[in-house]
Amino acid sequence: MTIERQPDTFVVTVILVNGLTVEHRYPIGNVRSLPEFERAMVGIIREPIDTLMGNSPAKAFILAYPVAVYNTSHVMTLRVRGEGSSQAMQAADHVHEMGFLARDRSP
Repeated sequence: MTIERQPDTFVVTVILVNGLTVEHRYPIGNVRSLPEFERAMVGIIREPIDTLMGNSPAKAFILAYPVAVYNTSHVMTLRVRGEGSSQAMQAADHVHEMGFLARDRSP
């Protein structure tokens, strides 16, 4: 299954037990298919999830963009999402449907 619009940034949000929220924004390029997006995503979040779930002997994990080392006892939640040109295009399409803006489909 090919998906025309894919996020070009993969965002991992770490929420710590003290309420601090840190976003890690991984540029993943121009992804053309769901399997390609999933491969990029799994490469980024496999270690943190395995560590948090106790499937790894490690007590900490590292995320990049910005680089940070997290002690698992301080992490409350991980959230993941994709964002980028696909969301911008969807917003432009919605505004266009309402008649306020012409679509700009140039790269």
